[in-house]
Amino acid sequence: MVDTIAKYELLNKYLKLSMFPVAVKYFPSFDEDLEWELADLGFYRPKNPINVCQCVGLARHHSRKVLVTSQDMACKVGAMAGGLHPFDEELESGEIGVRDGIRKDPGLCKELFDTLPRIEYGEVEAIACAPLHKMDLNYDQVIFYGTPLDVLKIVQAYLWGKRARLDTSTAGKYGVCVEGMANSYLTRTLSFGFPCRGERVSSIVQEDEMFIVVPAEDLDEVIEGLEKTKHLLPTPMPFSGVDQEPTFLPDYYLIDHAKKKQ
Repeated sequence: MVDTIAKYELLNKYLKLSMFPVAVKYFPSFDEDLEWELADLGFYRPKNPINVCQCVGLARHHSRKVLVTSQDMACKVGAMAGGLHPFDEELESGEIGVRDGIRKDPGLCKELFDTLPRIEYGEVEAIACAPLHKMDLNYDQVIFYGTPLDVLKIVQAYLWGKRARLDTSTAGKYGVCVEGMANSYLTRTLSFGFPCRGERVSSIVQEDEMFIVVPAEDLDEVIEGLEKTKHLLPTPMPFSGVDQEPTFLPDYYLIDHAKKKQ
């Protein structure tokens, strides 16, 4: 736990976080004994069914340690994404999307659901969420919410020591449970996207926020990358005026006389 506190403090140093990052643990099996063990660590199941995004929201807004199984799920899509519900006929056919008016025709709705990232049913029996600095378990991923600038900083930090580009894809519909958590779980890479309607209604997600999910094994590299790339996107960002000659790193100047002025 000391390690998670240190990581949180370093992340907060570079990102000036307004809410807690959320660490997530997936359990391949679950029974009453494990539930009591987790209760001793402060993890509690909700009194009423909730969404996966609410599990995250309780951790990041209220500093709660939350544990959910299939019996605690309200949202069918979120439960399916987390491996807690089968990819049943209603989902496979895209019928939910048709009723929701997601796409122009049923064929596109079916294709959308066919391509949604989802953990195989039965691979996960329970999911635990906690603020990073309170996580007592070996976690699998860390979820951040922040402004586009916050997300960009994390993307740059992730890429700094790894690769030149990051491929990304989105359906523009289902948010942190599908495009974030499930996608990162399956690909073992960073995944970011746009909060969906459910998150905005149920999880206190603001209009200026995006989410980004980092695999636990990459968190140290992201922290190092934040240090190494902090000069690229300083906070606060200097603003020189939209109608003035721009100022940036000298190597980017096209015109020689502008270089000399710098």
